[in-house]
Amino acid sequence: MANIMKNVRLSSGYDMPLIGFGTYKIQGRNVIYEVIDESLKVGFRSIDTAAVYRNEGDIGYALKHLLPKYNLQRSDIFITTKLSPSENGDPEGIEQSVQRSLKALNTSYIDLYLIHWPGASRIPETSSYNQSLRVKTWYKLVDLKKKGFIRSIGVSNYTIKHLEELLHNCKDIPPTVNQVELHPHYRQEELIKYCNEKGIHVQAYSSLGTSSSMNLLRDPIVENIASQLNYISFNETISGIIPKAVNKDHIKDNIQLDFLIDDNTNKIESMRDFPDQIAQLCLEKYDELGKNGKPSNKEWTVLSSIVLKKKNNSLFLVALATGTKCLGKIDLINTNLYEVGCRLSDSHAEVLVRRAFLRYLYEQIDFLLNGATSDIFTIDDKKKIKLNDGISFHFFTSQTPCGDCSIFLKKEFYEDDTPPMKIKKCDYNNKIEIRKLNTGKNKKQNIDDIYRTGAKCLKSEKYQDPHLPGVNYHVVGPLRTKPGRGNPTLSLWNILGVQGSLLSLLIPTIKMETIVVGGNSPFSLEAMERGLYKRFDEKMCKLKIVQSKYSFKQQKDSERKHPCPSSIIWCAVKNRNTEVAVEGRKQGTTKKKKGSNLLITRRALFETFLRTCEKYQHFDCNIRHPKKITYIDCKKWSKSYQSLWNALKLGPFHAWPTKSIHLQTFVL
Repeated sequence: MANIMKNVRLSSGYDMPLIGFGTYKIQGRNVIYEVIDESLKVGFRSIDTAAVYRNEGDIGYALKHLLPKYNLQRSDIFITTKLSPSENGDPEGIEQSVQRSLKALNTSYIDLYLIHWPGASRIPETSSYNQSLRVKTWYKLVDLKKKGFIRSIGVSNYTIKHLEELLHNCKDIPPTVNQVELHPHYRQEELIKYCNEKGIHVQAYSSLGTSSSMNLLRDPIVENIASQLNYISFNETISGIIPKAVNKDHIKDNIQLDFLIDDNTNKIESMRDFPDQIAQLCLEKYDELGKNGKPSNKEWTVLSSIVLKKKNNSLFLVALATGTKCLGKIDLINTNLYEVGCRLSDSHAEVLVRRAFLRYLYEQIDFLLNGATSDIFTIDDKKKIKLNDGISFHFFTSQTPCGDCSIFLKKEFYEDDTPPMKIKKCDYNNKIEIRKLNTGKNKKQNIDDIYRTGAKCLKSEKYQDPHLPGVNYHVVGPLRTKPGRGNPTLSLWNILGVQGSLLSLLIPTIKMETIVVGGNSPFSLEAMERGLYKRFDEKMCKLKIVQSKYSFKQQKDSERKHPCPSSIIWCAVKNRNTEVAVEGRKQGTTKKKKGSNLLITRRALFETFLRTCEKYQHFDCNIRHPKKITYIDCKKWSKSYQSLWNALKLGPFHAWPTKSIHLQTFVL
């Protein structure tokens, strides 16, 4: 208990307890009363809340009645609260917000008052306007500090850039604290180093992991360490943590947290290193490629990659692709006969990288059949091709996949949303029809989509997005259209494998073991799990889903607003390992100007498959006359694969759009 009661001296001269009790999402007077009672009982002396948590009044009520119970004074408790982003830059609104918090918390001063978010509500985070709002906000809080309403001022969720701007413009009174998300899955080492150099104490929230990462206590490495040592190793350079709990046993556990630097810290760091290694491998390879096919300064794209991990834990990039486009219905219908099978109908990054990966697999099979050594395959005693022991594959995407994976709150700070003018749609979650809403014919209203996905539900889905304000804007469950079919595509890989129906005749099923999402991309582990497998079957093969701290520089942002029309395809093969595609064709080829085709088209891969079959005589389906069989008929030979796929189309993938038959009926 002695370690828990340690304080840290802030630059304001006041002491702050090392561990505080977080109250985010804890609601209800009775619940608040019980958890505050238990927290004071076990030794907590710091309470963390915020205006947007909407529980300050209940906390004030609990403290008023519970402090005497434990023979405590107001001065024994350290209270932290935060400014709502809706008040950023508004001096009058800031003062009113502080006064409301003082009244609600039943106190004459606030120990630590934080700017909850570096941006104002409803203003894009990257807007330059936010910089001036941050300065105005800071000066107003300094004024309130001088009046005695606040003892220490700090910030929350500030990056190094935000802090640099603030320190440049507000030199007299620097921030005492920067409260940020921090845990072994998200270490923010550069930010910690910068804050330490500037005398700003770093306070961690979500220190035991979040729904956006993987709960730290569920990580097998941490579980193993904790079982041996009864504490969690972490970085002692942070100044404190804000764990949250409602269960009494969890509250007791949180107060017993300790910090230690030892060999176990390296083990925890290693579990974070893996996704970063994956991301770095992909990003470095992309940087090595030439400018051809890459976005201009105002364009963005998506990067996807597949990485091989061998038994000795060495990592090798085997496929990489960029892309954002797919052909429209008119383009597909008007595809010329000579282009059937030679033009890509879908050029999204995850689709292209899978096709590039197929080229890699075919070459590895070819090595094997020619008596050479394959990096991943061997032939067993039954003359069957199998994967080498210890081989696994891992998928990287520079952004969170669309669809259910992207449906989660943009920010915790959205307090309300304006209702739409008219709606008549179905609520997928509650299986009911939503009636029309009409709030006035002449009044123009904006609907804030507080979720992130821009993909629309497929028209064949029964239930559609209701577009109601707040959390009811989207529904979860339906399959969604492009842009970005990434969510359902990755789900299919998790069931059918990435090898496809043709290669299923020759090799075992290959699935991705890990999905790594690039940094600076909105991310929720809960949404990813729901989108990739939980909405279909809780028992489905569970993927490891993690986010790297490394981000793709050419992803969509305020400066890059237009999708790049071209795609880059690379794979680890000997010949023609890099190609560039535009509108589904090899760069330089058009409808009028014929040229060579991409090596990842259906026709090219089908030709490679048939050549491989001629070399490999020990496969289940004996195709005697390859020139007389169509591509689509050949796929049907993989009966087990097709049977599973047909079952999916009768179940959770019932709305999956059917591929045009005429695009698959070609022969060689």
